[in-house]
Amino acid sequence: MGNDTSKPSSRMAISALSHMMRITKSQLLALRDKCLSVSETGEDVHTKSGYRLTQAKFRDAMTDMNVAIEPDCQVLEKLFVMWDRNGENWVDPLEFFSGIGPLASVMDVGTKLTFSLELYDYNKTGRISREGLVTVLEAINATSSYFGDAVLQKTQVAVIADDIFADEGMLEDDNAIAYSDKVYKMTNHPLVAEFISGAGTSRYGTETAQ
Repeated sequence: MGNDTSKPSSRMAISALSHMMRITKSQLLALRDKCLSVSETGEDVHTKSGYRLTQAKFRDAMTDMNVAIEPDCQVLEKLFVMWDRNGENWVDPLEFFSGIGPLASVMDVGTKLTFSLELYDYNKTGRISREGLVTVLEAINATSSYFGDAVLQKTQVAVIADDIFADEGMLEDDNAIAYSDKVYKMTNHPLVAEFISGAGTSRYGTETAQ
């Protein structure tokens, strides 16, 4: 059952769980689009993406997109609660979906990372800013910590982003780079290798992991 029966792509619990999940990448992309369409926007929404997704809307969206089956709905609902750090019944949907992206793939780390970047890049630009890359990496880091994995500190995530953007030419006027060309560089970064091997220095509940 689940996405695949082969060995997990890393030693991490989040990687093992992806083999139990039934949701596919196309389904998760569709769920993201549905959630964005029902998310709140406006001047009173103070999130990085400008979207605010309530828990009730998320549940409705899972039902509408036929995701409300075991174990997917239970796992995603619990993750929503974990992401709702202040107990206000809402999350930033782009942060949330980029963080849970690895659950929809059992392929190698590069494939998982690429998919999380695609979930964040809802306009399909193929580009990402340094701030956006930090957001995606921190989201994956946070989700992994919720499963008990040892993860990176925020300062280490910032180092990865700085190294990826070092000496890179920005595209157009948005200070962004084409992320598909940098996935190999990201996955081979020493700190990412540390993260994948489960040798991170932070755990859920510590300020440096959230």
